Amino acid sequence: MKKSLALFGLFFCVHFGFAQQQPFLRVDYRSTMLGDRIDILEGPNILNKQEVMELMRYHPEALTRYQMSVKKQKTSRWLDGAATLTTFGIVGLSFVPPQSSSFDSRNTLMLPLLISSVGLGIVSGIFRRSSRNMTREAVDLYNFSPKEEKPSYFDDGLTYYHIPDFVGFQIRF
Repeated sequence: MKKSLALFGLFFCVHFGFAQQQPFLRVDYRSTMLGDRIDILEGPNILNKQEVMELMRYHPEALTRYQMSVKKQKTSRWLDGAATLTTFGIVGLSFVPPQSSSFDSRNTLMLPLLISSVGLGIVSGIFRRSSRNMTREAVDLYNFSPKEEKPSYFDDGLTYYHIPDFVGFQIRF
């Protein structure tokens, strides 16, 4: 009993000794009325864009990918909004009675609205998938890239480096 408790205590200490010092991020997707919403989670907490950019500032490649995915997500939302509006236009035109004088204009507007609605839906889906993939790539780059911290400079002429598994210093001349 004492041996198993000691082994458990040793495992617990070693586990926290080698624990990751920077947060591990993951991606979650939600469907909303106007397209998907991409959330980046740190444990159970949903991070906003400023917090994600603050975490990724030391990983420039991950940060640029995340910024590109945010731009593509905005474009996808605009295209989803336009597709929704054209769908409402099709539904509205379908209620025009055949006896009215605007029935001829309905026929001339229905086909272009139908084609634009389908086209916008397809293009929006392409942007949505690209945005999801780029966000996933950015988070993977952040999670699995080597973690390097910036050196701290002091007045005594020494440069101190803090790397997770090693602490050292270098004398500057």
